[in-house]
Amino acid sequence: MKRTILSILVFLSVLGLNAQEVAEEELRSVDREIVFINYEGPYDRIDTADEIKGLGWYLATVLDRNKDRASFLLKYSVIRAIDPSEQGKFDADIFCLDRDAKVDHIDNVRRILAGYLEGAFDYPAEDARTLARFTTIYNAVHRGQLEYLSDKYKNLVLSHLTRQNAGLSTRYFEWPGATRMLIPLTAEAGKGVLGSLSTTELTEEQVIEEMRRQEDMGLEDRKDMVELKEREVEEKMDQLEEEKAGLEEAEEQLAESREELEEARTPQERERLEEEVAEGEREVREREAAVAETEAQIAAKEEEIAGEREQIISDERAQDQRPRRPEEGVFVFADQLYYLKVRPRDSDGSITGTLSILDPVAAEVQATSPVSHIRGRAFHFFKSSILVVGHESNAASPARLMLLDPLTLKETARSWEAIYPESYLLLQASSIYAVFDSGGEYRLGRFDEALQLISRSEETVDRDSAFFLFGDKVYINSATRDILALDREDLKREGLIR
Repeated sequence: MKRTILSILVFLSVLGLNAQEVAEEELRSVDREIVFINYEGPYDRIDTADEIKGLGWYLATVLDRNKDRASFLLKYSVIRAIDPSEQGKFDADIFCLDRDAKVDHIDNVRRILAGYLEGAFDYPAEDARTLARFTTIYNAVHRGQLEYLSDKYKNLVLSHLTRQNAGLSTRYFEWPGATRMLIPLTAEAGKGVLGSLSTTELTEEQVIEEMRRQEDMGLEDRKDMVELKEREVEEKMDQLEEEKAGLEEAEEQLAESREELEEARTPQERERLEEEVAEGEREVREREAAVAETEAQIAAKEEEIAGEREQIISDERAQDQRPRRPEEGVFVFADQLYYLKVRPRDSDGSITGTLSILDPVAAEVQATSPVSHIRGRAFHFFKSSILVVGHESNAASPARLMLLDPLTLKETARSWEAIYPESYLLLQASSIYAVFDSGGEYRLGRFDEALQLISRSEETVDRDSAFFLFGDKVYINSATRDILALDREDLKREGLIR
C-alpha cells in the first residue's frame, strides 16, 4: 500500500484496538490456474502489517454501529446482506475493494480480511488468518460465476453483484472498483460464534482442488481449517446439550400439565389446561426438531472432517514420495536420463518400446521397466510418477494407463479400462483425460491420480482426436468428427461446433 493511513490509526488507538501481525506466505500454484499477480515495483511508503490489518478492524467497528454498511473513504467497504425472510441459502458480508483502493498484494488483502473477521466475529488471530486465506481463494475460484453464486446465496446478496465485480480477480490492477468478495455467513453468525462463517462452503471441492495444486498442496492451511471445523463441532455439541436440556424441561412441564388436566374440575380450568398442553406439545415438537437438526449438522460436519482428514493423510504420503530438489539429497526427475527404446513397427504400423534409466557417464543402463510394451514414443511425468500407455503382455493385449515408480520403473497402478493404444493424453492438475474402449465404442474418460475412472462422455468420440481444455470445457471430435464441447468435470455435452 502506497499511502499512509494515519487517520484510521488515530481512530483505532482511541478505540483501544490492538491489531496483531499475521505472517503470510504468498500463494503459489504449480498449475498456474489461481496465481495472484501482485505489484512488484517501488513503493512511496510501506505500511506495517498491523496498520494494514487495522483497516479491517476499523470496518468491523463501523459496521457494528451502522449495521448494514461500513466504508473507509472510497477505498474499502463492507456490505452486510442478511435477509431472514429467505431460507435455504447463505447470507453474506460482502467485502469490497472500491475505486480508490491502494492494496496491491494478496497478502495485504488477506491481512485486511483477517482484521475484519477478528473485529466482526471475535475470531482468534490464527483462525482469522486461515479463514481469510480460504476466502480469497474461494472468491478467485468463483470470480464472476453468478450461476454458481445464485445457487448458494440469497437474492439480497446477489443484488449487490455483477459478473464484473463478483469475487476476486487474480490480477491486482483489476481490484479497485471491481471486487466484491463474498464471506458466506451461517444462520448463527454473530460475535463470539466460532461457526459464524460457513467453513463448509469455503472449503468446497473446487477450492480444495486449487489448494492441492500448490507446491505444498496447501497442507498446513487445510490442517488448520480442519482443526477449526473440529472446534466448531465442539461448539455444536455444547449447543446440543443445551437443546436437550431444554427439551427435557419442556417434556417434564408437558407431563405436569397433562396430569393437571386429568384432575381439572371446572370447564374453565380444563380449557386453560388444554391450552397449556397444546402449547407444551408445540414447544416439545419445536425443541425435538431443533435437537434433530443440530444432531444432523454435527453428523454432517463430522463426516466432512473425516473425509478431509483422510485426503490430507493421502496427500501427505504423496508428498513424502514425491521427488525432491537436489539440494535435499534425494531423487528428482531432472537428475535421471529416461530413454524410451522403440522396436521396429509391427505389421499394423504400431510402435511399442521399453523405458530405461541410463547412466550417460558410465554408458550403461541403470534400470529397465518390466512393462515391456509401452505404446508410442512418449511418456509423461505426472505427480510423483511416470505415466504411460502400456500393454499388459504384448502389443496385441489390451492397453492400460499405467503409473511407474520413477526410481525402479515398476508398475504401481493401472486403469481398469482398456485405453485406445493411440489415444492422445491430456494431463491437467490431478486429472488425466484419455480415450478408452467402452463396449466397442470409444469415449473420453477423466481419470484421477490413482487411474480410477471418475467421469466419461455420454457421446462417442473419434478415437484419434486430440482434445484441449479451455475454461471449463474440453473440446474433442465426435465420432462424426464434429467438435464436441464437454464439461471438463463430468464430461457432459455442453455444445457442438460443426
